[in-house]
Amino acid sequence: MSSSQPEVFLRLGSHAEKEYVEKTLKRFDGLIVGANLLEATPGATASLIVKLCGKATGVAYVIDPMTYAFGAYIDPETGKSRADLDWIKSDQKVKGKKGKYIRAIKSSYQKLADTLGTTFLTACSNSRALQPDDLASASIRRNVCESVLEYQRHRISQVFAADPEYKDVADRVPPPISLLAPYFYFEPSKQKEWAKVSWLLMAEAASKAKDVPVHGVLCAPREFLDDGAFLNDVLEQLPNTKIDGVWLWFSRLDERTASRSQLTNLMKLTSSLGSRMKVFNLHGGFFSLALSKHGLTGIAHGVGYGEQKDVVPVIGQSTPSVRYYLPALCARFGVPDIERCFTTVGVSTPSEFFSKICDCVVCRGVIASSLSNFREFGERHFSTPDSKRAAQTPAAAKRCRFHFLLSRLKERDWIGPKTNGEVVKRLRDNCKTWSPTVLSDHVQQVELWASILEKG
Repeated sequence: MSSSQPEVFLRLGSHAEKEYVEKTLKRFDGLIVGANLLEATPGATASLIVKLCGKATGVAYVIDPMTYAFGAYIDPETGKSRADLDWIKSDQKVKGKKGKYIRAIKSSYQKLADTLGTTFLTACSNSRALQPDDLASASIRRNVCESVLEYQRHRISQVFAADPEYKDVADRVPPPISLLAPYFYFEPSKQKEWAKVSWLLMAEAASKAKDVPVHGVLCAPREFLDDGAFLNDVLEQLPNTKIDGVWLWFSRLDERTASRSQLTNLMKLTSSLGSRMKVFNLHGGFFSLALSKHGLTGIAHGVGYGEQKDVVPVIGQSTPSVRYYLPALCARFGVPDIERCFTTVGVSTPSEFFSKICDCVVCRGVIASSLSNFREFGERHFSTPDSKRAAQTPAAAKRCRFHFLLSRLKERDWIGPKTNGEVVKRLRDNCKTWSPTVLSDHVQQVELWASILEKG
């Protein structure tokens, strides 16, 4: 049973998050940058990586090649399989024709395909997702692996080399800590075919990069955690690929709502694989951190979100308010709901808040000498004179995001030296404290975590 501190990688979703990353990344274990963001803003992204990562800072980075974006997917609205690449398309203006639009591949993904080569370019040109048969040839798999690995090795250097003013920086770009093999979503209707191709791609990639660790990404529906045959195949085939590590991504798996069987099988998977390679959860929260006592190496997530993610996001959803992360229940809640719990949990002064809820520098700075200041985490306003509904203020959202990041670092540091039994005890103590509150419905899942971890 592992006693080492779990690693936490922060994923950069957009440059709007730059402030959070710049101020906190040195305390995280690494940065993950998606290739689509790198292609959308190459100069800004490359500069940020060189500034924040490498030997000088001690912070590692990984480039996610995002190859799954060119594969088949499940439409989140209909639940049906699609192979038209529509989710990486947008309505784009036709030059010279006023009011005329066409549906085309987004520029960031088109640029990524240009860089990754023929197989991906053909998919974009035909508006047809890659299928297992497209990767059946050993020579095609070899070419795909070579181009995807080379992209991760050299794309940052290429960005600087292309700029006369900064080309001297190209030779000083720190290398990524590991390379990710090409990966695709295990689309359910072709589960076995995708599994076979995925193992072959991982094995090919592992054989191509002996000087740097190669990791695979297991990208599958959350329902596959209830599929014994699938799990057995993973445990049998994945180690045979000779990859050094694996990032698990079970689409839409949310630790806060997942079933007992899904969480139990996730633990069994990390425990079995963890003795043979590094195992990360690409989108995980506190429960995954606790799995560091059961084989998991670490987790990744975004700035205030990303602890669960659907392979294909639902387009057009309004941006939700950034709620306050309550460390005791490892979940986010509205400020009024938490305030209603103060009396029950024995919080009537700032000092009691700091001892029983959170004492991070953000909370101490906001609350200071008055508990009523806690409402600043939920501050709302009418953003324009014509607004009909109040929205969270940017300042409140910023407070919540920084508080979450600092809370996650505290969780990581606390879990590191603790035993599994101590983690279970903390969860159960928190359940006992918060069960009598208006948030009692949310205690049940934390109790479930404790039960699963205890039996593990």
